Amino acid sequence: MNDIVIKKANESDVPVIEAILLDAVNWLNEMDQPLWDADEVMWDTLSKSYRTDEFFIAYINGEPAGCHVIVDYDPFLWPDIKKGESLFMHKLAVTGRARKTGVAGAMMDNFKKQGVLRGIKTLRLDTHALRPRLRAFYERHGFVCVDIKFLWDEFHVAFYEYTINND
Repeated sequence: MNDIVIKKANESDVPVIEAILLDAVNWLNEMDQPLWDADEVMWDTLSKSYRTDEFFIAYINGEPAGCHVIVDYDPFLWPDIKKGESLFMHKLAVTGRARKTGVAGAMMDNFKKQGVLRGIKTLRLDTHALRPRLRAFYERHGFVCVDIKFLWDEFHVAFYEYTINND
């Protein structure tokens, strides 16, 4: 069984974050399903939107296996949600050697755990609306599609929410 550990990133983890995300970029490009450009996952670009301590890195048996970022404000895609009212997940990625090992599911569990720890009831994410397998993954984890929009005359975006039940 794989030992999956998820840790909050720090400044020294920037190359690890870049490597995980670049692995995902290359894999998606090979599948002819591009999502991000390589320059979008380099820290020079990422740091314009995120801090290192907003990233979480998953490790399998001590080796970096995946990452995601969790923020409490996303005025770009969720402009009607006030800061601190929700948590938003972006840049979920798993390395090639870690696919189908449970890392992505563990990262989804981490997202939910962060909501509980921070006292946030609603979690949100957005994804490419024309990727049924990815959407099914989020739905298996309890997220509900609340809207689909065609943005910037280029992207079909599905917006998902999850409500934490503390009962």
